[in-house]
Amino acid sequence: MIGTLFVSKRYGNYADTFLMLGLAKLAEYALGQTGHKREITLIDEGIRYRLQFKEAVNLEKVFTLQFTNLFPPVVGAKTDKSGIPEEVEPFNTVELSDARRLYREYLYQGGKKLELGDNAPEPPDPRTQNGVILTSMRHDRNHNGFWQEAWNLREHFAKLVAAILQAFAHDNPLPTGTEAQKVADLLGKKCKLPAPTSAVKLFIPTAVQGVNRLKADNNKTDSQKDDWLTLWLIAAGLFEFGFSERVKVAESTYDWRVVALIPKEISLSEYRTVLDELRKYDPPGGGHGIARFDAELVLKFSRELLNRHPVKEQSQVQQRTHRCRGQSVKASVSGFSGTHFGSKGQVYGVKEVFSLGLPKWIQPETTQEAIGYQRVLREHLAIVQSLPSEEVELLAAYRDFITGNDLQLFFRFQVSYADYIVRQFADPKAKSLPKQFSEEGLDVMTRSFDKADQNYSISEITENDGFLRIARAINSATVYAGKITVKKAEGVYERIELDWQRTYGLAQRLGNHIVSKENFTAELTAFLTSYQNENLRLIEKLEKEGKSLKRVRVNKEDLDQFLKVLYDRRFSCSLVANLLLAYGYAKWKKPLKDENPDTLIVADEDPEELLAKEALQS
Repeated sequence: MIGTLFVSKRYGNYADTFLMLGLAKLAEYALGQTGHKREITLIDEGIRYRLQFKEAVNLEKVFTLQFTNLFPPVVGAKTDKSGIPEEVEPFNTVELSDARRLYREYLYQGGKKLELGDNAPEPPDPRTQNGVILTSMRHDRNHNGFWQEAWNLREHFAKLVAAILQAFAHDNPLPTGTEAQKVADLLGKKCKLPAPTSAVKLFIPTAVQGVNRLKADNNKTDSQKDDWLTLWLIAAGLFEFGFSERVKVAESTYDWRVVALIPKEISLSEYRTVLDELRKYDPPGGGHGIARFDAELVLKFSRELLNRHPVKEQSQVQQRTHRCRGQSVKASVSGFSGTHFGSKGQVYGVKEVFSLGLPKWIQPETTQEAIGYQRVLREHLAIVQSLPSEEVELLAAYRDFITGNDLQLFFRFQVSYADYIVRQFADPKAKSLPKQFSEEGLDVMTRSFDKADQNYSISEITENDGFLRIARAINSATVYAGKITVKKAEGVYERIELDWQRTYGLAQRLGNHIVSKENFTAELTAFLTSYQNENLRLIEKLEKEGKSLKRVRVNKEDLDQFLKVLYDRRFSCSLVANLLLAYGYAKWKKPLKDENPDTLIVADEDPEELLAKEALQS
């Protein structure tokens, strides 16, 4: 009886994950065909992966298995099909790519009718791009070669599977290549494993111009090879579970980006489902550069994880502080490990091996909190997708934040994004208004960074009356100044000109002094003095016209309350200053608690946000 398999991490890249996933797929088939429960848990133990079966498998039953294709052969427009038997249906990347393109056009049009009729096109096979990259990089020959060798062993398939399960059932770490050798010993002389074969860089991205990295370090120039069994399992894992996409890097130039989702502790069925949902229905776009692709990938995948997050009803949750939150969406998976393949004319080379983390700060405990986080993710995704590909630095700064777990990285992005927002609002040629982070979204996001070892909560800063009023003053001087869009009636929006002009460069001026409380105080008070003088001028002008000033006012008490927070020894200057800037350039949808809503101009929800809210509620 075998209930656990172990896979040592011998490559240090996504090949380890794909090897484990290929083995898991084979084990799942063996469990299902022998009458055992198919549940397998994928567990990352650091130096190795562990596959834990729900029910131990009886090896005697494994010897009765019938042959199955662990993966199909892949064919493209130029693939040699002579070695594929007539009874085997290959994975046709040409037909599947057409189906994928049609479905993506359907999504792009918002689910509207296509020329083919009223029926919506079928979603594509989630493995489509994994097949396309094989043909694009001309690795379909290698992939099909692994398949062909397995096909030749079909009479001994049951014995092969049993030997593989026994070889990977060893608890003690085995030397490199020991599993393949043990399988060969168990099979005996009547059934030999295929000879070692070419390990192209798509399967094992440790190559430098097609040469094994270790051999390159030793000045060896022979091509990279590995045992057939390992490559067969890696090919299965990559084809079934890889996430591949062509990404535009220059005009008419596309590279390939391939990532593997790294499990922490998750069932194979849930792993497959959440990955397929993203690959099949809502994959990130590759037409706007690498940084945007990475950011969309993490945001969209976090939404899929959040949809399956174990949350409770509010009545089941005891009273708690912000620092005692629920389980993070990152609890079951670690992130992505990937390889970027750069186009070099007719071939592709390994340009970069990288990793992408997931936002640990998404920690809902109740259904209501989960809905709030979904709203935040939708807001972030709208901002990322609205940024043009020319804003490379902004996209890269946001990608650094969303793939990490450092609030300071968000602030670094927000300061630059604040100036971008103001420029777009002031640009009469701008095609659309820039997207903004909402004040409610910032509340949800920033308070998730509270830590148990802190002697404070971020809400002590963001709920301070002086902090809020000064943030609103910054907002009124920068974002909601000049021309703005207001809601006149149900579904009717109008651009109006406010009585005060927009202040430029404020985010950069304040951002230059976030490390010194004294310097930041001096720059902030200079702004507030100018702001108050402008208010007094406007009040005098409007009173003659019988009007009132619909603009927030800051008094000495507000400044005193803010300075009390700024000079509190528990808070760093950079934290308080960056929070002030983030809230200052956010979208405010309601007045402060002591303000008359009829005497203030606040942001109205635009039509896109209203539709998004309706979709969330449904």
